[in-house]
Amino acid sequence: MKEDVKEFRKTKDYLICIDSDGCVMDTMDVKHMRCFGPCLVYEWDLGEYRDEIIRLWRKVNLLSVTRGVNRFQGLAQVLKSINENYTTVEGLEEYLHWAESAQKLSDKSLKEAYEKTENICMKKALDWSRLVNQSMAMVSDNKKPPFDGTEDALRMAREYADIVIVTAANRQEINKEWEFFELAQYTDLLMSQETGRKEECLRELLDKGYEKDHVLMIGDAPADLEAARRAEILFYPILAYQERESWEKFSEALKHFTEGDYTGAYQDGKIKEFQENLHIEDK
Repeated sequence: MKEDVKEFRKTKDYLICIDSDGCVMDTMDVKHMRCFGPCLVYEWDLGEYRDEIIRLWRKVNLLSVTRGVNRFQGLAQVLKSINENYTTVEGLEEYLHWAESAQKLSDKSLKEAYEKTENICMKKALDWSRLVNQSMAMVSDNKKPPFDGTEDALRMAREYADIVIVTAANRQEINKEWEFFELAQYTDLLMSQETGRKEECLRELLDKGYEKDHVLMIGDAPADLEAARRAEILFYPILAYQERESWEKFSEALKHFTEGDYTGAYQDGKIKEFQENLHIEDK
């Protein structure tokens, strides 16, 4: 599986881009509830509010319109709420500006920003992210399996399309998980938080020569839908807590996609199901 988009070449008329956490891999609950949230409590010394902070993290990152956002954007939302409702977060404003405006949201780019500013919130966010990575590395791969039906769907999609993982997660962790469960063999490229924001990744892939209506983004989060809309490509949702059923229905979606009648009523219906499942309203 390639990790540099410059090495990637179009080999088929169709392209399918797939998110990983919560979409292919059953990792959202274990990563967020055992790693992201607890590491936040530890790094900012919020033990007296532990239960409230863990619930807040879950709401922001799993059960709302911000489900699946980049870790640093999710952290920004939670820290903002902590600052407003629990205790002052020193240096927050400068961190919020970075999380909103940085071209790449990764440990490397945050380290560079911290070295320029010496902002205490950036330093804590960087330490938190590294602690999260260490924590996730300690979680057994067997606790992070793919959802039922994903391998069959990937095998089927591979017959018609080039396959690219487009994720806001850490590259090393995603690569490890896909290799462990032998799913990397069905993919051509991994684009992660180190590559850039999802919309930018999709636009880079379009530059390889695909027609926009020949590109499908599969995702479980509103950020996936928004990136697809901004890149003007198609979207297929994996519904939270209905992942197996979503993958079982993918063969129908693939048929519509390759026969050229995915847009319109079919895609609109899928997006409506997706938004209702997360209790969000369309813009």
